Amino acid sequence: MKGYRLWLGLAHAACAIVALSLGACAGQSPGLSPRSAAPTEPARSAGGKIFDKWCGDCHSTPEGPGSMAIQRKYRGAVPAVLEQRNNLAPAYVKLVVRRGVSFMPSFRKTEISDADLALVADYLASAQGRK
Repeated sequence: MKGYRLWLGLAHAACAIVALSLGACAGQSPGLSPRSAAPTEPARSAGGKIFDKWCGDCHSTPEGPGSMAIQRKYRGAVPAVLEQRNNLAPAYVKLVVRRGVSFMPSFRKTEISDADLALVADYLASAQGRK
């Protein structure tokens, strides 16, 4: 009986090795192990990551203070969440970030570099920035 169990275990192991080498394991797509998860959302661009770091707390949700200020100012005529806007020119984004507006503070080059600010401005001006 012990010999049969050993043989059966080896047979299962051999089948598993063949299945894995062919890219099929228990209904999984090729290239994914049973323990790995399929990616759920695309990786954020560099501009999106910088936006999340510096701007996201105030401008990513309707409840953020920056979004609420935009809602009050434009009375709903434009989306309050910046990533939902389609009318943000990069030059305008850069101007507002450097000078500030209303209660939004200005951000120095030592906080957000010109290169990082350009990435954020392009992110918000592109379709990639819209959710």
